[in-house]
Amino acid sequence: MEAVIKSISKVLGTLINMAKEELAMQLRLVDDVQTLRGTLVLIQSYLQDFEKKNIKEVSMEQWLDQINHAMYDIEDLLEDYGALKDNTSESMSNEEDKSSSSSSTKVRFCFPVKCSYFKKVGSNHRIGVELRRLNKQLNDDINGQIPRLSLLTNFAPTGRVKRQRTSNHRDIAVVVRSDIVGNRIQDDARRLIELLTKVDDRDNPLVYAIVGMRGIGKTTLAKLVFDDHIIATRFQVNVWVSVSQNFNETDILRNIITSAGGDGERCHDFNLLSEKVKDAVEGKRLFMVLDDVWETKRVWNDTLRILLKRGVAEGSRVLVTTTNEEVAAQMMAVHSQRVQPLPLEDGWSLLCKSAFPAWEQQAAKDDKWNLKDIGIKLVTRCDGLPLAINVIGGMLSARSKTRESWEYVLKDDTWEVKGLPKEIHSVLYICYKDLPTNIKRCFLYCSLFPKGEYFKIMNAKNLWIQEGLIEDEKNISSNDLAERYFTILVQRNLVILDRVYIEAVYFKMHDLVYSLSQFLARNENFVATEEKEILNSEFDGKIKKLRRLSFLGGPHETTNIQKKCLQEQVSLRTLLIFAKTINNIDNDLFYHLRHLRILWLRGTKVTELPASLGSLRLLRYLNLSQTPIKELPIEIKNLNALRILDVSECKNLSNLPSCLMKLHHICSLTTKGSALDHLPPGLGNVKKLQLLEFIVPLDQDIARESSAVKDLETLTELRRLNLYKLERVLDSSQAKSASLKDKLHLKELELSCSERDSNEVSTEDSDRIEEVFEDLHPPFRIKILKISNYFGCKLPSWLGSRQFYIRFLKITGCSNCKKLDGLGLLPFLEAFYIEGASSIKSIGPDFYTNNNTENAAHQNSIFFRSLKLLSFENMDNWEEWSSLGKDIRVMPCLEFLQIYACPKLKSFPEEVLFHTANYLKRIRICKATQLLLKKLHNLRFLEIIEIGNIPYLEKISGLPVLQRLKIEDCPGLNFNADSLPIWFSTDGHGNDDNIKATYLQISCKEELARKICVNDVHEWSKIQQFDNITVLDENERLRLTHPEIPNSFTRYDGQIKCLDFSGPVDEEELIMIKIRRGEVEEPIMPVCLQGRMQSLNHV
Repeated sequence: MEAVIKSISKVLGTLINMAKEELAMQLRLVDDVQTLRGTLVLIQSYLQDFEKKNIKEVSMEQWLDQINHAMYDIEDLLEDYGALKDNTSESMSNEEDKSSSSSSTKVRFCFPVKCSYFKKVGSNHRIGVELRRLNKQLNDDINGQIPRLSLLTNFAPTGRVKRQRTSNHRDIAVVVRSDIVGNRIQDDARRLIELLTKVDDRDNPLVYAIVGMRGIGKTTLAKLVFDDHIIATRFQVNVWVSVSQNFNETDILRNIITSAGGDGERCHDFNLLSEKVKDAVEGKRLFMVLDDVWETKRVWNDTLRILLKRGVAEGSRVLVTTTNEEVAAQMMAVHSQRVQPLPLEDGWSLLCKSAFPAWEQQAAKDDKWNLKDIGIKLVTRCDGLPLAINVIGGMLSARSKTRESWEYVLKDDTWEVKGLPKEIHSVLYICYKDLPTNIKRCFLYCSLFPKGEYFKIMNAKNLWIQEGLIEDEKNISSNDLAERYFTILVQRNLVILDRVYIEAVYFKMHDLVYSLSQFLARNENFVATEEKEILNSEFDGKIKKLRRLSFLGGPHETTNIQKKCLQEQVSLRTLLIFAKTINNIDNDLFYHLRHLRILWLRGTKVTELPASLGSLRLLRYLNLSQTPIKELPIEIKNLNALRILDVSECKNLSNLPSCLMKLHHICSLTTKGSALDHLPPGLGNVKKLQLLEFIVPLDQDIARESSAVKDLETLTELRRLNLYKLERVLDSSQAKSASLKDKLHLKELELSCSERDSNEVSTEDSDRIEEVFEDLHPPFRIKILKISNYFGCKLPSWLGSRQFYIRFLKITGCSNCKKLDGLGLLPFLEAFYIEGASSIKSIGPDFYTNNNTENAAHQNSIFFRSLKLLSFENMDNWEEWSSLGKDIRVMPCLEFLQIYACPKLKSFPEEVLFHTANYLKRIRICKATQLLLKKLHNLRFLEIIEIGNIPYLEKISGLPVLQRLKIEDCPGLNFNADSLPIWFSTDGHGNDDNIKATYLQISCKEELARKICVNDVHEWSKIQQFDNITVLDENERLRLTHPEIPNSFTRYDGQIKCLDFSGPVDEEELIMIKIRRGEVEEPIMPVCLQGRMQSLNHV
């Protein structure tokens, strides 16, 4: 009801302005507009009274649905009117320009032009007819029900009801929340891993099953198993397949091919894909998870069973998750693991972790104790389902931590709500109902995305904005507001984040949450898997008022979207086509979809768009990315409302029509990865651009037929700008004309040249590109800067300025750059990546400071004061990293240091590690064979170490909170492999039971392995606390054994070379030790592992 009231308020404001406009008067719309406004005011008044009375009758819900659809129609009408008004203004302007050019007396022709234009418009009475129809509908079909509904309230409308809503929502950073479901899941995961890796001579591949009701944690358990280090090393090909109810066989086969390192994306023939699968997995040990299987015939019997049986190596395994035990039986699972509801205490623990954010956990001890009895009751009402507990906890995290607040949730009548599908727990609806109105609409929109698949957050936000779901607020952009909405969905655990990169974050919904969103949006949104679903009986009556349609494709792959499927859906606003096999669109289709705002064809095989595209005058978002489209139709000139055009990765698209630059509302144009070599002329007129990927034209001749760098000058609203092929800028004055420094809204900038070998760069070219980059000075408030394939010898001088707000800096492929000056002066820099700078030989004081601004020896200076991540990669000729001296503070906040593939690096400033880096948590140093690093010690916050190919390293010690240690090819760390280290069973000082290990995996030479497998007394005394022991044989097959019942040993001639400790992080518990084959020399315990390692749990 609140959403409808807000919608009416928004429309009323527009109607007031419309009634005063000249065009409305010319079309004789004023009286009808006033009638409509009066009707809506009356309806709004009654709605506010009904909301105050909390009426929940079925008839009320039906009436609200009618009003909601009427409001959609009114919004469509107003947008049609707005488009007509814009066209009127443009046509009048054009005609007046023509008139003024043919006569010096401009006023003489002005009035006739208006009359002639309005006379032409007057014959087009569609808006007036539709307005009168809506007035009649509201008065007859809707307003007529108010007297009967008013009897439920016992009072007449009293006008606007003042409503207050308190909100405890905090703006939080988007953080990945792991699915934590209690302690039992760790035991279940270990048990499954043991079974999956156990030698078994039965038919290959063996099937194992995880069975349980929806939302109980089956996928979470399967993910724990899938991500485990033992599984990763045991199997050669690991594949995760989300099956669900509407899976596609070819998609599954493509997934397997991709996971095995092949390329199946462009193939859609089932037989060809089957052959590719056989080639990809033949002779390899395969581990496959089939998540959410509903039936076995198509996915298993007809597709995978025979295919895998004939190809994969012995020891391959399939793990299936399902709600149906019959599925496990039909797939002949050798073991079924039933997931049980959480015990109350585990459920309470999970609720606390969701309801109390990490920063509140310590401070909230008293609150937890005070709220525990209510929390236990909430867990009970959630039936022990981890998903339900997580979601209710997310809702509680946004509320005050008081008994009254929690009791309000516990006593909510919605726990007993009727009418939900039986598989959807009422707690999910409670959490949905608690969302602010605008966020509810965004949540329901997510029901259109493919189930179980990750979707890019940026794309979701753009879809919300262009559908009009993000309401304008003062002093905040629509994009920032959409980010805030999404953050709240994350906080409420209604979406799951994954793949967190600097450039993109992806998300998906849990299946049950997705089902809830589809159910609640069923009267407006529809997700189809085949054309026949759009043509069936569901599309009669109210479904003819469908507002959004998502076409996923299905088991029978469709290649054509025909007019008959959609011609009745005249109110459609969003059309999302995810079916990759679609290659054709009916020529007349879009004539029937004139209210379409969003058209999504990403990844389809569409090669051309019909001319009817030009009829979509309300279209705001057109996504053609990753399609083989060759050109855009000239009719695109009619899309005056277009805001976003995405043609990225369109490999066959080499030109854009020049008329595109007359669409002045475009705010985002993305072209990266397409065949475009330039943009058409007139870019400077598109002044609302906020996101632009600009390609510098080849030369001055092309520049006359394309947009040039100087056209960027007028684009003052830019937020993100990517400049490609900057080597084509012939004069630095062109770069200066772009006026980047004046673009105060710019937050992200990429400066890129085409890739070239440093040997091909002349001195003149190098000097010229340095001047060009010098004049591409960005505004100081920029946050993200990327420089790629720059071939100057030095970085721009402006990069070392203290005035910059840069937080992320990435420099890649700058093979000619010899110096990195002044970067340590950037006060807000948090992450710095440099890769492929092969001309750099030395990094010294200039790296930290700029001689023009500050003396490096200044005692009070702190360099790289905010830096948290520092990464050097593929620096082939880098030899020296010199010190500023122990008295100079550098990188005090550094958390992660990576040096990878820097084969000539010798020196290393110790203060970076041992003196100033107070928060260093992770080190990765690999393939630096000449690095004179002899010890890593006394790093009190260090949690993760990965060291490889560092021959001079002799000692690793004094690491009190170390969690993970991986060492490979470090011959300076010597130890004996003829016996197991004594520290398996003691702390090195004779104190037993210091390490509570549960799993040991060891690969070693034959003599030691024989001692283990024959139950040698001396060796067993060291490992008797292990519950399970795994021995790797010469064929890399895992042999499970146990201290009491040792199994047979298969000959293995390898020797110890590498220590690799891995397993789940758990305080004070060493989970697994893996010793790989290699060469050893001295018969002593490795010095590197002596010292304080009480918290070691992953090596």
